[in-house]
Amino acid sequence: MSRTTKSVPLVLVALLALAGCSSSPAVEADPTDAADPGTSAATGDTISGTGYSFQVPEGWGEPEQEIEGFDPDAFAADLDDADGFSDNVNVILSPAGEVTPEQVETLGVEELEGVGATDVEIGDRITVAGSESAHLSAALASEGTEYVVDQFYVTADGQTYVVTFSFSPTVSDADRDEIAESVLASWTWS
Repeated sequence: MSRTTKSVPLVLVALLALAGCSSSPAVEADPTDAADPGTSAATGDTISGTGYSFQVPEGWGEPEQEIEGFDPDAFAADLDDADGFSDNVNVILSPAGEVTPEQVETLGVEELEGVGATDVEIGDRITVAGSESAHLSAALASEGTEYVVDQFYVTADGQTYVVTFSFSPTVSDADRDEIAESVLASWTWS
């Protein structure tokens, strides 16, 4: 089992606990509206999920190996990563349907801390394809592997898509931001 496969399930547990959140009225999103215009979109492979697609950086793609017990709506990893941890992005659909940024910034922080996350921070909200998204970051460890996550909560038509980027702790904050922002800048609704 690779280190990528070991770390993903813990992140999934932290996110699914938000299932108890109540939903609010749907945000109307323009399906052609991309992320903030100042960010260059990723230009690698296109990854598609339920009602959306996005592009990943060059060298990233869908791994051939499946992760036992993990069934994300979309998943891609840095296929050329050589530091022992494959940086990756996964998307799951919130079981609660729509989750508001306010709910994420309170309940999401509590849930991350409840599964042992440290350095949990609420980042600035961003707009992704017409949706205001909360941004949480945290440090986690699983089976001796430490990693850092950045989570975004993109909503359209009453459904929140939880986008989680997992990085080796050796990846700088600036590089994490650049990768996440480039992927989110390419997000489109179908």
